[in-house]
Amino acid sequence: MKTTMIIILLFTIVLPCFAELTQQDFERISDLIDKKLESINQEITAINNEITTMKKEITAIKLDIAEMKGKTATKNDIIGVYAAILVTWVVTIAAIITIPYLYGRADRERVKQLEADVRELIKLKAEVENLKAIRETEERRREAARRIVEKKPEFEEAYRIIGLL
Repeated sequence: MKTTMIIILLFTIVLPCFAELTQQDFERISDLIDKKLESINQEITAINNEITTMKKEITAIKLDIAEMKGKTATKNDIIGVYAAILVTWVVTIAAIITIPYLYGRADRERVKQLEADVRELIKLKAEVENLKAIRETEERRREAARRIVEKKPEFEEAYRIIGLL
């Protein structure tokens, strides 16, 4: 019974030494990054749609201006043109301010996630190195036990019981 417990304890200590990042782990990390990029692409698409709408508005304003060239402008027409120009400038300035902000925010979020992933990988690497050190220590103990058994064979059974041989 003691031998079984010792063997189970040994396997419990040694088994995590074989831990490595698998292809599936890398694929999961890649999927997380893709999900983050998908939201960024959606924001870019929304901004592009806004820009397309602005271009259509500008084209409509140009057509209105071309029609007005042949006519004498009234006070309301001039106010309408100035209002359209003002709206165009406001929308353009808003786009100029908003687009870099959205890109920056998305980049910061992606960088934070990547930093968290890197910290997790560093922790895993440290754990693997600790387990390797434990395994090396265990091998040194076994080697010392073998040397002792060569000199004093009466200890062989005791070392087998505790799992060093």
